[in-house]
Amino acid sequence: MSRMEKRILRTGIVPATFIVLVAVSACAGWGESESDAVRRAVIAHELDERDVQVDELIIRLSPGEFRADFGHESRIVWLVSPLYQRQYREGEYFGVRDPDRSYLFVQDITYDNSGIQAKVGVVLYLGSGELITKEMTLHKKDDSWEVGSARVLNGE
Repeated sequence: MSRMEKRILRTGIVPATFIVLVAVSACAGWGESESDAVRRAVIAHELDERDVQVDELIIRLSPGEFRADFGHESRIVWLVSPLYQRQYREGEYFGVRDPDRSYLFVQDITYDNSGIQAKVGVVLYLGSGELITKEMTLHKKDDSWEVGSARVLNGE
């Protein structure tokens, strides 16, 4: 094999390898995670069942979590930070956001040991100045998540 042939082979392998690695990593995020399914059930319960539209869906994520599209024609705001930075980063965001815009803030998801029950904190603000804070319990039935109960912590 000539020197030129080796160079062409080498310059073709590196970009091809890079493209394959990028494609594989992108495909890894295509499947919906359990957390995305839980968030989707919470959003459907709070917005679809109540026939409510909000300006912003605010989703709390941990670093490394996939950002899914939850639709609802709302602007999606991703609050991504490690636990130790969360208070400051979220404080910065809520300090500058427009108080006249409504939102649904989906907070942390906590799973039980069985993996078929989850708890999620949510905050609903419809722009009227009143916050409704809830803790929701969800159960996994077959391959989907359903809201079992919602305990109001303040408001409503």
